[in-house]
Amino acid sequence: MIIKEADRLQVLMDRLLTPHRRPQVGAVNIHEVCERVRTLLLAEFPEGIQIVRDYDASLPELHGDREQLIQALLNVVRNAAQAMNGRGTIELRTRIARQVTLAKTRHKLALELQVVDNGPGIPAAILDRIFYPLVSGREGGSGLGLTLAQTFVQHHHGAIEVESEPGRTCFHILLPLQ
Repeated sequence: MIIKEADRLQVLMDRLLTPHRRPQVGAVNIHEVCERVRTLLLAEFPEGIQIVRDYDASLPELHGDREQLIQALLNVVRNAAQAMNGRGTIELRTRIARQVTLAKTRHKLALELQVVDNGPGIPAAILDRIFYPLVSGREGGSGLGLTLAQTFVQHHHGAIEVESEPGRTCFHILLPLQ
């Protein structure tokens, strides 16, 4: 698992540092992405984090860059685990959304991925700026994880939003389906 993750991160860094290269686009099963992130997170937080899966098995594959989607979801899920100090529940939920407007384009179908945690919530003072670079609610946080997640979601013509209150934070990721 460590070797696969190191290879994936190397490919991702190569793509980030060489902007003239095109994304590696293909058919992506969102549940495989979720399971990869789940495995990585449970390896990083072996005790205290419970990950609940609520998948819609009827979802079709989407067209995208698998590595970017893994990194975007990993950043969101890792932030949730860190906000809960490695103790709590994170739910990964997939659904179909109908008649969604993303980037001023109407889509008949979109994939909705929700990451819900039962942590302390995002402080109200930074909630409206949470996707800005260098904004972090955690001491020692870089403030780049959610910015990168948003960038990767936008590369897929999608959107990412958050709603938060003490005891419940939910990130909604919407990605258009073809």
